[in-house]
Amino acid sequence: MKRFFSGSLIIFCFLLIILPTSSEGKVYGGTVIYAAGADPDRLDPANAESNPAEAVNRMMYENLVKFDEKLRIVPGLATSWEQAKDGLTWTFHLRKGVKFHDGTPFNAEAVRVFIERMIGPEKPSRAGLYVPFVKSVEVVDDYTIKINLKTPFAFFLNNLAHSASGIVSPTALKTYGKDIARRACGTGPFKFVEWIHGDHLTMVRNDDYWGGKPYLDKIIVKTVKEDSARVMMLQSGDAHLIVRIPAEDIPRLEKDAKIKLDSTETLRTLYIGINCSKKPFTDVRVRQALNYAVDKEAIVQSIYQGRALVASGIVAPLATGYFPVKGYPYDPEKAKKLLAEAGYPKGFKAKLWSPHGRYPKDFELAQAVQQQLKKVGVDCTLDTMEWAAYLAATRKPVKENESELFLLGWAPSTAEARWILYPLYTTEQWVPQGNNRSFFSNKEFDELVNKFTRATNKTEMDKYLKEAQELLVKEAPSIFLLVTKETIGYSQKLKGVINSPLELTYFDHQTYLEK
Repeated sequence: MKRFFSGSLIIFCFLLIILPTSSEGKVYGGTVIYAAGADPDRLDPANAESNPAEAVNRMMYENLVKFDEKLRIVPGLATSWEQAKDGLTWTFHLRKGVKFHDGTPFNAEAVRVFIERMIGPEKPSRAGLYVPFVKSVEVVDDYTIKINLKTPFAFFLNNLAHSASGIVSPTALKTYGKDIARRACGTGPFKFVEWIHGDHLTMVRNDDYWGGKPYLDKIIVKTVKEDSARVMMLQSGDAHLIVRIPAEDIPRLEKDAKIKLDSTETLRTLYIGINCSKKPFTDVRVRQALNYAVDKEAIVQSIYQGRALVASGIVAPLATGYFPVKGYPYDPEKAKKLLAEAGYPKGFKAKLWSPHGRYPKDFELAQAVQQQLKKVGVDCTLDTMEWAAYLAATRKPVKENESELFLLGWAPSTAEARWILYPLYTTEQWVPQGNNRSFFSNKEFDELVNKFTRATNKTEMDKYLKEAQELLVKEAPSIFLLVTKETIGYSQKLKGVINSPLELTYFDHQTYLEK
């Protein structure tokens, strides 16, 4: 008996050494403090329009499909799907055994309510993702749903993966109505507790989460507007995670052994918009000259310390539908030659507008562009204004619009090229109806966008996407500058942080805090 006990003990100890625990070293428990730079605007996905809101909603809501870490479409609340040959009908097979935070079941009826809300008379602020394309929705059975389109739409799954497509409990919608914007009731790994505007938002673990019990007990998202205050909170341990770290603070934080920094390439391109309706910018040679005149690599190295990418076009490399295009190398002599050919051998004067604080180092970026344009004879006066006024000034109709050159950024929240090319450069999207602040209009480009949007196979879609991006670079309605990187910092004890190229930082059920 003694011999048997000794042998059993040896085997047991051996197994402890070679076999991982069921949680693979992860531990349950803990409250995480997340310091965000701004308050969420709304907790209703269909009406949320800010990054802080989209980040917290990602933790409480789920979509039929979602983006993985490489922005590929993968299953979410739908386990599989099929598209009809004509591209007009999508059939989704839904995940079983899922419950909303109020205990009601997730099923096809919940999806029907979600789609009909998006295309119905209520018109949520993000309805534009669905109204132009979706005709109707049909419940086939409890776990099968059909969505019928008005016309084939190549990027429909990307719209379903958008943060605005998080599915809200139909019961909660009835109970709270418009007040759902101040609450939240989804199927995600964390449940809403409270939201004190301007101070904090609290979530707790969803013990009934279909993907498995989340490790974290609680998440408190604090609103801390000052960059320096967030950095101090991270260094002191008062916050486990902070977002949007200023470039000048990164070298110091890199030396702190308690902190991990994560810099992720984003989908955001910063560019100088050119008002193509005003002379001399109506001449493509002038627009091309402006692109040759700017040393983007020098800007990336001097202003962003290498923490950005030179842009060759408007579409960021991580976007679905991106194609490498030959951009404009720094060539001031060629810029001068093009200006002379266009009738401006001595250059000209222009207005350059820039926000101050909306994007990383935006005003410094504009100052660098101003200095470089001056070297080829384009003498710009640089002006800034408060962000809301800036947007309003650049959104004025063509006859009232006083802009000439203006710094802006754009990131497609659907992670695909169409949601850059269509809103920024098609004729039908001229402001104030759309987002084409450059008043660029090119019939061939418009036709290419329409063709790749309606394509029913990838070969056809890719052909038109590539041609559209090449044509846009040739026509140069903007000075294409750089693609940003998003740097976050967090405690070395916090594991499983998601730093998405969509400029969203959030946690899932696998995130945990080491003891």
